[in-house]
Amino acid sequence: MQKDFTLPSTKNGKSQIVFEPPWHYGATYISSHVKFDESANELLPDFLTTDGEGFIYIAEFISMSDSTWDYMYQDPDLVQYMEGAIGLKVIFEGKDYFYFPFMWVDKDWALVRGWLDGFPKKIAKISMSRLHPLLPKYNKPEKGLKLGGYVVRGGGVMFRLQVNLEEKTDSLPTKNFGSYLNIRRFPSRGNGEEDLYELTSRVRDVSNYGEIWKGTASVELGGYVNDEVDLLKIKEVYAGYYYTSYFRVTETKLLKKLVSKMNSF
Repeated sequence: MQKDFTLPSTKNGKSQIVFEPPWHYGATYISSHVKFDESANELLPDFLTTDGEGFIYIAEFISMSDSTWDYMYQDPDLVQYMEGAIGLKVIFEGKDYFYFPFMWVDKDWALVRGWLDGFPKKIAKISMSRLHPLLPKYNKPEKGLKLGGYVVRGGGVMFRLQVNLEEKTDSLPTKNFGSYLNIRRFPSRGNGEEDLYELTSRVRDVSNYGEIWKGTASVELGGYVNDEVDLLKIKEVYAGYYYTSYFRVTETKLLKKLVSKMNSF
């Protein structure tokens, strides 16, 4: 049997771009809890709605599958990536979900893995503040520490984010956003063949948090010719956060199969 989970297909499967789950993630986040105005609904398909509550983040990830732990020393570039995202609390069939109209990464394998689960990832340049235990000032999260980052794609700044830490907290506002909701979309392009068009929910079967710091935040939204971030307008920035987490993903649940508009013509 072939051992490949994704392309490229070879007999031993060593060339595939994404290896089968479970996938492990260690992440450091700079983020902001925000409220968008009614413009947020312009970014949603017809079957989703939102009141505008959102969450914006930049994160540094270390991630691998069970079969690629050795990449940590063989080629660290294959287990490290940056990510930026704009998320919304949405309503689908009367239930709250956490949905991302925008998400960017800086590695091809992170992009492909996201598309497998329905995350709308694109390639971008992403940067964020980093801490080092021996630096005189930026050695640990503490009151008064300022952190920031940005996402740039093509010739446009998608967003800039800055956080001023004030205190530790025990939770994040996203705990009230609901489960993830993703749109998995792969057109068949065959004559009369059915497209893959479905709603899914990625499941974290393990999820742990390190210290969570809360403070004030400032967010500047941008956008460009191929990223409609400029449609969004922020009404209020509630708070900023800095935190670390570990989670493991093994499965993605199918919520509903959708009918392709292209096939309805």
